[in-house]
Amino acid sequence: MTRTARRHILPLTGTSAVVTALALTMGPVTPVAAAPGGAGADGLPSSVWADSGSPSPEPSPDGTGPTPSPTSPTPDTSPSSSSSEPDDTSSSGYDDGGAPATAAVEQQQAEAGDLATDLDDKKADAPEELVPSVEQLTDVLQAVNDTQTPPQERDGAVRSAQQVDSALDAISDTETPVEVRDRLTGLVPQVTAALSAAIGSQTPPESGTLALIVARTASVLSVVENQDTPPDVQESLVDGAENLLSAVQNGTPIGNEGAHAAAGRGDTDGQLEWKMLVSNGLETAGDPNTPENERKGLAKSAHEGSETQPGDPEAQQKKLRLKEDLRKAISEQGLPNEPLGKAAEVCTNSVFESVLDTTLADDLQTLTPESWNSEGVRDFWKSRETANDSLDVIAQLQDDTYDNTALAIKRMIPQLADSLPADELYSWLGVRARDCLQAAARLDNEMGVQSGSWLSEAQQV
Repeated sequence: MTRTARRHILPLTGTSAVVTALALTMGPVTPVAAAPGGAGADGLPSSVWADSGSPSPEPSPDGTGPTPSPTSPTPDTSPSSSSSEPDDTSSSGYDDGGAPATAAVEQQQAEAGDLATDLDDKKADAPEELVPSVEQLTDVLQAVNDTQTPPQERDGAVRSAQQVDSALDAISDTETPVEVRDRLTGLVPQVTAALSAAIGSQTPPESGTLALIVARTASVLSVVENQDTPPDVQESLVDGAENLLSAVQNGTPIGNEGAHAAAGRGDTDGQLEWKMLVSNGLETAGDPNTPENERKGLAKSAHEGSETQPGDPEAQQKKLRLKEDLRKAISEQGLPNEPLGKAAEVCTNSVFESVLDTTLADDLQTLTPESWNSEGVRDFWKSRETANDSLDVIAQLQDDTYDNTALAIKRMIPQLADSLPADELYSWLGVRARDCLQAAARLDNEMGVQSGSWLSEAQQV
């Protein structure tokens, strides 16, 4: 990936089939059921802001094509409209010591704990050969519930566990066809082992990224379970998922990133990039919202990417083909029919989980409070729209405390567009890239603020 010397863009912790957002407000949040995996969701635990973390289920995700160009809203002339936008200095607008952020994390931990209990209960009905995997997954959930675990990493574990939890129900259901039950029984241990290896990584940024990769790859479980995907597409997805999960579990490379080593950066960045690209290809090809005419080609490209070996002379060609197939499959869905605040929220959450926090801390330091910059941000986690022009952002600081602050959308989106150019947007965010493009289009239309390559790409979708 083309980056300036100071950046190391990587997809990071936490995203999808179950996107939602944490309750930044002080009141209780009603958990929602996890979405069954597929690319239509941003992929965070269902405890977080049930109405705000996932791509809108409104018209555009149905794959029918682009929505009409956004129209400018009627100006709000009420006295509160001018005061709702945070000061562009972006200092924290809260004197609560991060209380909403802390409450959101506690709710996330409670969900992870409840899921671990549910999985433990299901051991009695699970096939004997899956009991060790269920126990291993329960151990992972208990491990990530440590207060020092970055919340994005916990999100990745919860998302994968939710997929496994659903698969166990299907396996135990006597009406599930034998071939479906057998395929799920083969995939569950692979998802669990890969997640355990990801969480056990020695470097937190890498463990968070790998947890996200596993979570997106685990969406293939729902493809098998739902039995509504063309057989050839499903075969490619399952084979690709098995290859990728094995690579994560064993720490083996795929693809060919010699350019990274030649630049003195080593292969770590390139390996995570390859694996994230493949996971997004698998997730998007398995999403029923993806146009049927694109699913087969994308599934095949993702499968080929998953089995590409270092040194393969065609590795770069395969990578470029996968990136292009992914872009076409996502862009054909058009832009989601979401207002600026919602699109910006989903976009920001997707970038937070897909870009290294060290990169975000560097790129957003002119926007974030001085207290964050001086202490250092360990994990940029979630945002929630507080108005159509502002976001309330949660972060875990280096001292493991949590804080939240108000940031202006008209400053946040252009900055994120600088951090993650449009030619890399689909590869890192997958189907969630649509929300970033929609935010860029709305921001230009409603506020006259342009977001570089994001806006140019949005105008072509």
